[in-house]
Parts: sequence; C-alpha cells; structure tokens
Amino acid sequence: MTGEPPAIGERFMIRLLIADDHVTVREGLAAIIGRQPDMVVVAEAATGRDAINLWRDHRPDVTLMDLRMPVLDGVGAMVGIRQLDAAARIIVLTTFDSDRDISRAIEAGAKGYLLKDAQRDELLECIRSVHAGQTCIPAALLAKFAPTGDREY
Repeated sequence: MTGEPPAIGERFMIRLLIADDHVTVREGLAAIIGRQPDMVVVAEAATGRDAINLWRDHRPDVTLMDLRMPVLDGVGAMVGIRQLDAAARIIVLTTFDSDRDISRAIEAGAKGYLLKDAQRDELLECIRSVHAGQTCIPAALLAKFAPTGDREY
C-alpha cells in the first residue's frame, strides 16, 4: 500500500469511514457507497473508540459518524479524530435533530449534518461536497437556529 488513494481513471476515489453501532445501517451505507464510481468504504466502526482507531489506521477522506454509539459517542469520536487531524472531514448521519445535538456536532468540527431519512442522492452529494471542502447542513436544520419573531429582547 503506497498511501495514495485508489485511482479510477483520471479521478481519485473518495475514501470513507462509516461509524455507526447498527450493523444494518453500516452495511446499507457501504452498499450504497460501493455502487458509486468515485467512492470506496475503507473501514467500518461500531463504537466511537473504534472510529478513532480506524481513522488513525486508514486516514479516510470523509467520515460518516452517528451521534449515539457505545464506548464513546459521535461527538467524542469527532474530538478524538480532530486531535489527530484538525482538517478531518466528518459528516454526522443520525436520527437526532435537536438544537443541542446539531450545535455540539458543529462545535466538535462536523462539516456536514444529515438525518438518516435523507434521500440517497442527498447523502452522496453531501459526501462529495464535504470532500470538496464545503459544508453540508440542510436548510431545515439550519432554520432551527434562526431567530423567531416571538422572542423578547
């Protein structure tokens, strides 16, 4: 292994780590990603601690991270990964959309935040966008932080 990402034609593959404690979710994501000509799953983690260790071993381009996992939660895993590389690109993929969950993930360095009911194309576009250095947080989630007209100042 040369450390170079696997090449496909003139393009480089986007190397992904999937971190989720549900095996069906991991395998489903791996199947979806595996059908993409520009993506490859290099590792799968079932705990936050495993995510940090596998990230260290594989240095993926993008990590898909659940928030609720055993041993160490997703935010703790993001903090650990970003201690290894502050530029790590992590997308939270979760069922939790509270203001607190979103803000904790963004503060920990998430570059994307999607709910698990996102459409396949939305997920794939988010992976590509985050890989390209952009952020990916749907407007509906960002709206949770918008001030409302009923607040008193």
